[in-house]
Amino acid sequence: MYIYWIAITLMIVGGGIFTQVQHTEEAVPEQATIDALSRNMLIYRSAAAEYARANPGFTGAPSDALLNLPHWFTKQSGIATYVVGGVSYTYIAGTFPAGLPSALTERTESTTVGVKRSGQLFSPKGGSMPISVPGPVPEGAVVAVY
Repeated sequence: MYIYWIAITLMIVGGGIFTQVQHTEEAVPEQATIDALSRNMLIYRSAAAEYARANPGFTGAPSDALLNLPHWFTKQSGIATYVVGGVSYTYIAGTFPAGLPSALTERTESTTVGVKRSGQLFSPKGGSMPISVPGPVPEGAVVAVY
């Protein structure tokens, strides 16, 4: 009789270990995607911010050729920027990993990173911010203001 309890206990422990391993295998690729996308977006944001400061009268979406991007940099699809009044709004719209806004906030330790909601910036760190995001930036986009 004791052998059955031992066998059941071993099956429960084995099932728990299997579930944990499977969950880890699913979480690691998602974290890697968030990490790569957030780093890529911040590099692009830096180049856009530099351009915005150097060209305070420019309004619009500067082409990648106008930005001083590193020669090794390859922009991931979906990342774009809009510049107005010397401020850059680098964003990614559409589908993106759920943890991207938090990862960007963690990396920058800033409240100027978040999601555009009703034309305003909503930061995971500071909540609703008094920062208006321009109309060309799509609603629901993850935005990094600089």
